[in-house]
Amino acid sequence: MSINKRLSKISSNSSVFTRATPQYQEALRKSGYRHPLKFETSHPNNSNENRNRRNRNITWFNPPYSDNVGTNVGRRFLSLIEQCFPPENSLHKIFNKNTLKLSYSCMPNMKQKISAHNKAILKTEPNAEPNRCNCRTQSCPLDGNCLAASLVYQATVERGDNSSKDTYVGLTEGPFKTRFNSHKYSFSNQAQRNATALSKHVWSLKDSETPYKITWRILARARPYSPISKRCNLCTTEKYYIICHPNLSTLNNRNELASSCRHRRKFLLKHASIT
Repeated sequence: MSINKRLSKISSNSSVFTRATPQYQEALRKSGYRHPLKFETSHPNNSNENRNRRNRNITWFNPPYSDNVGTNVGRRFLSLIEQCFPPENSLHKIFNKNTLKLSYSCMPNMKQKISAHNKAILKTEPNAEPNRCNCRTQSCPLDGNCLAASLVYQATVERGDNSSKDTYVGLTEGPFKTRFNSHKYSFSNQAQRNATALSKHVWSLKDSETPYKITWRILARARPYSPISKRCNLCTTEKYYIICHPNLSTLNNRNELASSCRHRRKFLLKHASIT
């Protein structure tokens, strides 16, 4: 920054600048400079003279908007901020009206609801998704339908010594063949023995040298998570079979019921691709 601008900033007007200039002018002359000092007013639009400002870390609250809601959600939200985080609170600098903002999110309109309903109906038609299979050197685990996607499947493990059976229920959003290969990898790789409850059971049989046989079948098909409806019918269907049909899922752990939907992660903003 030049000496003119520095003096202009510390001077309230030209008369104060004129009284303070001689000593600075004399210092410049002794240093070998011949530049005359003049009073300059700073321009408000000059970006170089604006102070460096740090961007705030803003947290947004996005409640869904509806005409049927009579409560002023925005006013109530801001009043809660003032009530819970007053200026004397140690967290006031983090949670205040400058760092917490509110913006309503739009609910799906009638067109979106009808389109989603029609798409779901068309997918349930018999000829909407024909059976496909790309198995060549081995028998298909799903009888010619190993490329089916968005389904809940069941694996039945039959022991060779006493013919007892244990069952496992799982789901896949992509093709079943991809999920099937992941299961096979966990059955053959020692480091992946604890990947699923099914792999744990298979490795326990292998450790005891007990022969076994695994058969697969489709229990249901359902749509994965949709950002429009904000529901995941695929995860809900899997949990339904684990809760309501325990005989079909004897190997599943009950803590799986509390797990969050993994299919909604790809719709988060941090995973969005910038083009």
